[in-house]
Amino acid sequence: MKRIFRAISTPTARSTAFFYFGSFGLNVFRYFFHLILLRFLAPAEYGEFLSYLSLTYLLGIPTGTIATVITKYVAEFKGKGDKTSINLFFHYLIRTVTPIASFLGLALIFLSGPLSHVFKAHSLALIVLGISVFISLYQTIISSYLIAFQKFTFQTVLGLVSTFLTILFSIGLISLGFGATGAVIGQLLGSVVTSLIIFLDLRPSFYPKVVTKKPPHFSLGGFMGYSFIFALGTMSLMSTDILMVRALFNPHLSGIYSSLSILGRMILYGLTPLISLVLPIASHRQAISGTAKNILIKLGSVTVLFGLIGAGIFSMFPTLIIRILSGVAYLEAAPFLSVFAFTMVFFALSQFILSYQMAISRPRATLLLLAATLTQPVLFYIFRGSFSLVIWSNFTVHLLLLSSLLFFLFSRVNNH
Repeated sequence: MKRIFRAISTPTARSTAFFYFGSFGLNVFRYFFHLILLRFLAPAEYGEFLSYLSLTYLLGIPTGTIATVITKYVAEFKGKGDKTSINLFFHYLIRTVTPIASFLGLALIFLSGPLSHVFKAHSLALIVLGISVFISLYQTIISSYLIAFQKFTFQTVLGLVSTFLTILFSIGLISLGFGATGAVIGQLLGSVVTSLIIFLDLRPSFYPKVVTKKPPHFSLGGFMGYSFIFALGTMSLMSTDILMVRALFNPHLSGIYSSLSILGRMILYGLTPLISLVLPIASHRQAISGTAKNILIKLGSVTVLFGLIGAGIFSMFPTLIIRILSGVAYLEAAPFLSVFAFTMVFFALSQFILSYQMAISRPRATLLLLAATLTQPVLFYIFRGSFSLVIWSNFTVHLLLLSSLLFFLFSRVNNH
C-alpha cells in the first residue's frame, strides 16, 4: 500500500493525473461545442459543418506527421538535456513547413468552387479552411513542443480557454446568419488566439537562435515516412467516412451519420488524453532507460477499462443519450449508437498501440493502419446502397485493424 501511495504521489504522477482529468473535462467541453451546433443547426446543416471538419482532418495529414516527429524527437532531446537541438530543431521545422503550408492553403482556396459543389458546401467556408491551413501548421509545431516538454497543466488550461473562445465566436457568427460557415470561422479565431499564447510561453526556448560551429544534423527520412502514414491513416479514418456519406447519401442521412459519429467520438475524446501521453512519456522513458513496457501496461489497462465502460453505457441507453445530447431530430440514429461506440473504442486502442510503437522506434505497425485506410472507402462504395451496411462496414474495418495490431504487438513482445 505504501508503494502504491508513493507511486501516485510523485510530481509526475500528479501532473499526469491532472492532465488526464483536465483533458477529459476539456474534451467534454469541446463536445459541448458540437451539442450547441446540433441544437442550432438542422441535420443537413450539421452534416455540412462536419464535412468541413472532416476535410480539415484530411488537410491536417501533414500537421499530424509533423506533430508525431516533433513530439518524439523533442522528448528525446529533453531526456538527454540537449537544449541546442531543441532550439535549432524549431528553426529547421519553420523552414520545412512554410512551403507545405503555402501549397495546401492556396490549393484549397483555388479549389473552393469545385469542392463546394462536390460536398454541397459553401465556398466561403472552404476559403476560410484554406487560410486556417497556414495557421494550423505553425500551431502544430509549438503545440508539439508543449507536449514534448510535458507541460500538461498549462496545456490543459489553455485548451479550456481555446474551446471557450471557439464556442463564443461560433455562436455569435451563427446568430448573425453565417450558419455552418460561422462555426468554421469561430474555430479559426480561437486557434489564432491560443497559438499566440503558446508561442509567448515557449519563446525563450526558440529565441535567440543558438549559434554553433557544429550544428546538429536532423535525419528524419525513415521516421518521417512512417509518421506520414500514421497521420494519413488517423485523419482518414476520422474523416473519409463522413465525406463519403455526405457524397453518397442525401443531406439528411449525412446529418444523421454525422450525429452518430460525433456521439461515438465521445468515447474517443474520453480516451484521447491517455493516448496523447504515450508518445512523449514512452519516448522520454525509452531515451533514459531503454524500455517503456511499464507505460504500455499501465496506460493500456486504464484505456481498455475506460473504453469498455463508456461503450457499455452508450449501448444500454442509446435513445436516452441521443434525446438528451442531440435532440429528437436525430432519434432514428439510436439503433446504431452502440455500433459507433465500440467502433471508437477499437479506434482508440489502435491509436494507443500505434503511438507506443512509434515511441519505441518500431513504426512498421503503421502499414496495418494504411491497409485499413485504403479498405474503408472501398467498402463504403460497395455498400453505398445501404445506410446500415455502411455503418457495419466501418465497425468491421476498425475491429480488423485492432486485431492485427494486437497480433503485431504481442509477436514483437515475445521476440524481445
